[in-house]
Amino acid sequence: MTMTERNWSRTLAGLCGIVGPVMLVASFAINPSPPAGLAPAELAAWAEPRAGLMLLGGGMQGIGSLLIVIFALALVQLSGAADGFVGCLTHLAGGTILVVSLIEVAFYLAAAQAIASGDITLALVSGGLIRAAEHVFLIAPSLLIPLGLVLLKTRVLARPFAYSGLIIGACLQVLVLARVIGAVQPAVDGVLIVQSAWFVAAGGALALSAMRLAPTDTPLPSDDMVL
Repeated sequence: MTMTERNWSRTLAGLCGIVGPVMLVASFAINPSPPAGLAPAELAAWAEPRAGLMLLGGGMQGIGSLLIVIFALALVQLSGAADGFVGCLTHLAGGTILVVSLIEVAFYLAAAQAIASGDITLALVSGGLIRAAEHVFLIAPSLLIPLGLVLLKTRVLARPFAYSGLIIGACLQVLVLARVIGAVQPAVDGVLIVQSAWFVAAGGALALSAMRLAPTDTPLPSDDMVL
């Protein structure tokens, strides 16, 4: 791969890291949870004007999750750890998160279609399954733990990204246990926002690193990524 191709690979991967979390956070803002305690008829009245936004938010969530996973796998590839144990764990975590996200998106689509057709029962069931999928997100392995371990052994990103990624990932895993014994959703939401900011910053750093690579630079063994 030529240096120009390598620069484009880094730039595109960095853009995935920036755009993905922005779309994901925006999708959650578009699809807020309904007020608690609504009767079925009241819930239907609340959701009916939001059916289009549910479709949009669901699509943005799926695409955002996909871009984040692509960015994480690009970092693993750039580090040269794709075939190692920690690299495989990153693939596993990324694949699990993407599958859970797409399942949740499917429930959003089902809920939107049920609302449009006036099927209150299906809408209520889909809403319950959406909330269940949100819990599964925290059960899934944190992507930042294996990714942080990968970054500790590479020069792809600055070392603070590795340490901060490990801390954020560990916090999310601890909150999985805390959620069993108490209501910690505000803390979970806060850590998820910090995690999104981490991905945006890491994506920006990777994209900027491509601009700093001179055409005559000698490629490092850990800097190769094949498109």
